[in-house]
Amino acid sequence: MNKFLTLTTTALCSLWLLGCNETKDASSSHEATVNAGRQLVMDSIHAHGGTERWYHNGLLQFRWTYHISDKGPQAIVDTVQTVDPTNMNVMHEVPGQDMRFGMYQGEYWIAPEGSQFTPPVQFWSLTPFYFIGIPFVFNDENAIFEQLPEKMAFEGKAYIQVKITYTQEAGDSPDDYYVLLIDPETKLTRGGYYIVTNPLVAPNGPGPEKFLSLDNLVDVDGVLLASGHRTFAMEDGQIGEQMRFTEVSGVKFLPRDSVDLKVPSPELIIE
Repeated sequence: MNKFLTLTTTALCSLWLLGCNETKDASSSHEATVNAGRQLVMDSIHAHGGTERWYHNGLLQFRWTYHISDKGPQAIVDTVQTVDPTNMNVMHEVPGQDMRFGMYQGEYWIAPEGSQFTPPVQFWSLTPFYFIGIPFVFNDENAIFEQLPEKMAFEGKAYIQVKITYTQEAGDSPDDYYVLLIDPETKLTRGGYYIVTNPLVAPNGPGPEKFLSLDNLVDVDGVLLASGHRTFAMEDGQIGEQMRFTEVSGVKFLPRDSVDLKVPSPELIIE
């Protein structure tokens, strides 16, 4: 064999093997960040009380009063909601009004018939539950986890970041993502930033990232949940100025059969 050809063939083989090793290394590194991210979220769920209590304490009821301060002092969304954490069936009651709405087995409804609620029922039915339920709501078979290499500081402390994305089978907004800030010592979740892609409220594409804090954790039958939230703008990938806040009150677990979450009647279903 020609000497030059032999050397060239040897070099190409070496480069091919190096490329394969680099591919394997990159794949292994990515898998490691995925596994580490998943484990961190599972550790945080355990630190907040664990899945046994979350799924078996009964129905979760709470009042979520959302002050959208950047849109004016009267921009408030306020409901008392009862949710089954095992299947996310939910019913909202609007204080001071004869209005209820919710979601049961994937069907959205509102009463009285023909009523309107802002934000849309299809978006708001589970939004407060998703925030108060952090980190438990990320125990989802459609969730994909990734530990990010950098930590993020919030109010003087550095937190581990875990990014959560979803498969396309995940509900109405599979392109949403969340990045949780997890305390490296206690494993409690301090908050997270996210985008909204639901076309009902983001018809022109994803809105800007916002950060939601989990403030003043309280023990509710062995489960640690936030008793308030603050919403901050994100600026150049960092947490910026506060723009909104949420009061959380009346948080409790109820016996599973104490509240009927079914659609009250077929004509109330939103098509």
